[in-house]
Amino acid sequence: MRLTLLAIACFGALAAGCASPKPAPGPVPAPTLEQQAYEVLRNRCWGCHGEPGKKAYGETGAVDWILDYDKLIDYSLVIPGKPGKSRLVYITAVEGKMPRAFDENGIPSLADSLTDDEQQVLIDWVKAGAPRWR
Repeated sequence: MRLTLLAIACFGALAAGCASPKPAPGPVPAPTLEQQAYEVLRNRCWGCHGEPGKKAYGETGAVDWILDYDKLIDYSLVIPGKPGKSRLVYITAVEGKMPRAFDENGIPSLADSLTDDEQQVLIDWVKAGAPRWR
């Protein structure tokens, strides 16, 4: 008798779970502008300006912290809301100096600059006030 009641209770619980299936997951949300900007910096800049042990120099000193949001702001590489005044945008999009490809002898060239889409992501991110990434 106990076994029959236990079986009925288990069947009821299973049936209740099947009666209200979970909805299928929705589409994956598109990355936010700040996530896109972070990805551009991580994929295209970090190798020289962030990877431990590398010291790539800017105009005034070592820039080995490219993914440190606070330093980007503190050192005025990014001036929120002002892409025309932000050194990061100027160096990458206007001058086209970064990133650089290196030949087999370690000589830098300008052959590997950011794509138009990558440049636009950085410009749009700064223009939007450079929201902090997670």
